[in-house]
Order: sequence, then C-alpha cells, then structure tokens
Amino acid sequence: MCFFFHSRLWARIKQLEVHQALLTERVDMLNARIEQLEAEVRSGIVVNPQLQQFLESKIGQYISISTSSVTVLGTVLAVGTDAVEIRETSGDIVIIPFSQISVVQ
Repeated sequence: MCFFFHSRLWARIKQLEVHQALLTERVDMLNARIEQLEAEVRSGIVVNPQLQQFLESKIGQYISISTSSVTVLGTVLAVGTDAVEIRETSGDIVIIPFSQISVVQ
C-alpha cells in the first residue's frame, strides 16, 4: 500500500514539475512582451508586424495610404519596422510612420 501511494505521489510531483516549467516559460514570454511594450512606449515607435508584413508584400506596387490629415498615393519603395517609404506620382518621396497610418488600400 505504501509503495502504491509513493508511486502516485511521485507521478504527481513529476506532473507538477512539468506544469511549473510550462508556467515559467509563459511568464518569461510575458516578461519579454512587457519589456518590448515598455520600450515602444519610451521611444514612441509602435511595432506593427502585421502592417509591416502587408506593406512588404506591396513593395513595387501602387497603393493608397491615409492618415488623419492626408491621403498619399504612390509606389511602395521600402518598409521598415516603424515606417513605409512611398514615391508619389509627382516623384516626391514620402516617409509615413506606422503610428500615423489609419487606412491602407
């Protein structure tokens, strides 16, 4: 009887150790995310990987980007982690921070 109890206890301990490792990994991931968000707040640069990826897929294509004050029409030249570079039909090059973009078409 004692052996059976010991085996069950040992199995439960192992199960809890696995659970603890998963929780520790999750806490580490959340801490890294908090640090990233704090850095974004301090710098004013907001990382938007979905927008960056979408705009990267549009390099060389003609698009429309709207901000709160203006709509820019032109060809996507380059995309950074926080801004996009557009060549307007006039030939002017415009850099638009992601934080200012409200609509992309």
